[in-house]
Amino acid sequence: MSTPLIPGFESAGLLATAAAVAALGFKHGFDADHLAAIDAIGRLHRQAGRSRAARWSGAQFSLGHGLAAALAALLAWQAGGALLPDWLDAAGAWVSIICLTLVGVLSIRGTDDDAGRGPAWRRALIGRLLPPAMPAWAGFALGGLFAVSLDTLAMATWFGAAGARLGGLGAVVALVAAFVAGMLLADGVSGWWVNRLAGAGALQRARGRRLVGWVVGLGALATAALGALRQAAPGLDGWADAHALPLGLSLLAATSLVLVAAAFMRPRAS
Repeated sequence: MSTPLIPGFESAGLLATAAAVAALGFKHGFDADHLAAIDAIGRLHRQAGRSRAARWSGAQFSLGHGLAAALAALLAWQAGGALLPDWLDAAGAWVSIICLTLVGVLSIRGTDDDAGRGPAWRRALIGRLLPPAMPAWAGFALGGLFAVSLDTLAMATWFGAAGARLGGLGAVVALVAAFVAGMLLADGVSGWWVNRLAGAGALQRARGRRLVGWVVGLGALATAALGALRQAAPGLDGWADAHALPLGLSLLAATSLVLVAAAFMRPRAS
């Protein structure tokens, strides 16, 4: 790449660069699209009766994301840090937008169908779609898909170029491992936390499950809508990039607060 991804580290050693890359991965793990996707995956896993997969949805997402970044970094290392085509930005963004929209709609629609509120044909369709569409490794696959974006691939390209400067293949692997470790910590903890709250006993009642489905689904749809607006308005895209961490943490905090409040809901009188 023509400019360093981490300003000031173009002449630093491997250890200092790896520490900065780990911090970058941690920040990247709190991106709103990561958190929304992980929350939705966990909710759909719980609906399919896979509580263990739900708890590990954040870790799976990060590992899939990291594997795709590792492959891109190795390719960049072999190609000498070649620049990426601009069309990857829009292509990767729309992959994320479509995936978030799909899981958001499935999460919201699944709440009504789970409660027997939707029409019979739709309940049957959701019943057929959800378990097969969300296998235990779904978070891993979705994380890999979300890596097909210019920001992630640009980071991977920089890892390849910086690794080549710092010592070759071993340095490339070290930088990718540092990035994945930081991202795994952020996504793994946030996924575990949200699914712990959503798995509370009070939220296993029908009313609580519906609320969780709506909260998670609306979070995914709102993040998808922000992604679409970013594609349409370059000014908003720059603002969102500058405020990526506050936006992600705000989504996590809002989801947590709603789930905590929902856990104290009194059941409706029968």
